[in-house]
Amino acid sequence: MLGFAPPAAEAITREALDLTRSALKRLPTTQDEIYYAFADKTIVPTFLSRPLSRREVDTLQPFWGLRGTLRLFPAFGASMSFMRARFARDLHAAGGLHLLPRVGFTSEERLADVCAAAPALVGTALGIQEEDAFLDRLLAHDHLVLLSIDIAHGANAAVLPLLAGLRERGLDRGVILGNVGSVDGFLYATYLMRLSGFTHPIIKLGVGPGSVCTTRINTGVGVGQFTLLERIAIARKELGVELGEVQVISDGGVNAAGDFAKALALSDGVMMGKFFASASFEEKVLVYEEGELVGVRLFGMASALVTEKRNYIEGSSQLLRSFHHDAGEAVRRLREGLQSAMTYVDAENLSRFRENACFSTNSRAAIVEGGVH
Repeated sequence: MLGFAPPAAEAITREALDLTRSALKRLPTTQDEIYYAFADKTIVPTFLSRPLSRREVDTLQPFWGLRGTLRLFPAFGASMSFMRARFARDLHAAGGLHLLPRVGFTSEERLADVCAAAPALVGTALGIQEEDAFLDRLLAHDHLVLLSIDIAHGANAAVLPLLAGLRERGLDRGVILGNVGSVDGFLYATYLMRLSGFTHPIIKLGVGPGSVCTTRINTGVGVGQFTLLERIAIARKELGVELGEVQVISDGGVNAAGDFAKALALSDGVMMGKFFASASFEEKVLVYEEGELVGVRLFGMASALVTEKRNYIEGSSQLLRSFHHDAGEAVRRLREGLQSAMTYVDAENLSRFRENACFSTNSRAAIVEGGVH
């Protein structure tokens, strides 16, 4: 692949590191080292300054895509191997957007998935060592609107050759880099993209919050998703002009529509896998009894079902007996929950929702009280 010569990459790496260190010094010092998950926090209801129904609120979010501005319902499908073209079409029909997977598939299979998703708008995951011919064929598809550099540790200078290759193809937006799991990682990833010539970086956040991801169990690495989003939201506000028009996508930790609303109060979009479990998934994970769909088996991307190796570093499996009819039904639940959440804080659009949403920390008893009991 074409890309930066080593001296150029080294210069960008050094400058990104210097900018990150400088920015961290200007951020408020965090006294509390506790990281919270979505269940630990709830949105505090306020008052309505005027009559506002759920049907009146605008739940669409602008994103800078490869070919112009997108306005999406900000629900993204995780790049899991059992969420492919059928899921992409169903999710797009409901207003969201799927990022097709790469792990476990050949270049030809990945291109076939992009073709099969048409005419739905779609994104796709990239590794850091993609071939030039593959990228050229991929970018020829007009319905491809986002690329996601999808690696376990996205705050990583190893992405620079790929970023350079994309810039050489005229791209300066519509590219997601992830995953990162800290404020300094977020800053470093953002500066790597900015210094590589990307005017509108999108950073994907989350290390270990996924329902079948065992990163935290097996490596000890990762933090609670809510606090990660909260601290990065503070950094974006404090360093807004310097960071430019950077957007973030929260990846993982969503078990209910309320979690989606809480994540979206602190991010521009939310990626989910388990929540979308439905007949829109690939047949290989659908479980039937006497011809009737009774379950969906999920597995992490490093599990044996993907790698065909005895490697479970970041993946496990689980059988869900509760699932949606299809991706559209899941999106309807998300949209209705978000619409209600927005009216609780007097917000007619997502910008106001993020401005108005305040959170309380729940005791264990409050968490129990908030569920069915």
